[in-house]
Amino acid sequence: MKKNFKILTVLLIAVAVLITLALPFSADLGDYSGGSDYGDWGSSSDYSSSYDYDSDYSGIPFVFGGGGGDFGIVILIVAAIIIFIMIKNKKSGGSTGPVAPGATGVDRSTLKPMSALKEEDPMFSDTNFKEKLSNLYVQMQNCCTAKDIEPLRPYLTDNLYNQFNRQIEMLKQTNRTNRIDRIAVLEVELLGYTDDSVNDTVYAQLKTRITDYIIDDKTGAVVSGSNTAEKFMVYEWALIRSKGKKTDASVESKIVNCPNCGAPVNLNHTAKCEYCGTVIASADFDWTLTSVKGISQRTSG
Repeated sequence: MKKNFKILTVLLIAVAVLITLALPFSADLGDYSGGSDYGDWGSSSDYSSSYDYDSDYSGIPFVFGGGGGDFGIVILIVAAIIIFIMIKNKKSGGSTGPVAPGATGVDRSTLKPMSALKEEDPMFSDTNFKEKLSNLYVQMQNCCTAKDIEPLRPYLTDNLYNQFNRQIEMLKQTNRTNRIDRIAVLEVELLGYTDDSVNDTVYAQLKTRITDYIIDDKTGAVVSGSNTAEKFMVYEWALIRSKGKKTDASVESKIVNCPNCGAPVNLNHTAKCEYCGTVIASADFDWTLTSVKGISQRTSG
């Protein structure tokens, strides 16, 4: 039975790889931006005229998407494979991986208000935290366009970093680049937080506008998506920090000592010791992104 299970797993992975290599899908990291809209963006339907907070960055958000209705059957196959792997991981206690598009956000009634967090951490600033998330979103795009997410290492948990890095490697192998243009972070809302004996977890909702398309690195041709249609995305981010840590607003840079060799590590630039290669658990010192959910997508133009 175990042998058959292993064979089935290998076959499913092989099919997934072959589909990925053959299909000109639009695949920004995380499985959220795609050819079909989903979810409920909000009450406004005229997104193009609702906001003017704009920027001309180019990059890729942590989402993945389908390439349109022509590939519906293939997408269903891929979805079945993802579900199969999720079930397998759940039974073994492993990570469930990226959440499917149109995910339900956190139940806000279960969250503590941000004011309670600020009572415990007086230096915590809503404004500074929102700015940090906006900057991180843009940095994610730039790193992914360059197909190098190592600079993001201090800001992501190990599981999230590894998930995103696998998708970057797939883009490299297929000689494609997922480009995101006309990036605008329209709104960041801090929903609340939870805590336990180990971590504090802050939940935030980000509303953004992007254009999303994939180009062939050899020809420069657009093979999927659109470089003109704007997508209005809603994400839910969860960020964790070790219980009891406080905001240190007096220093720009966080220098810590490597627990393995004692060398200084600047957590603003890397979470890996340049001397011995040890990865520092950056959540022990500052907020670290642990999950991204795609709540909704609306396409305009």
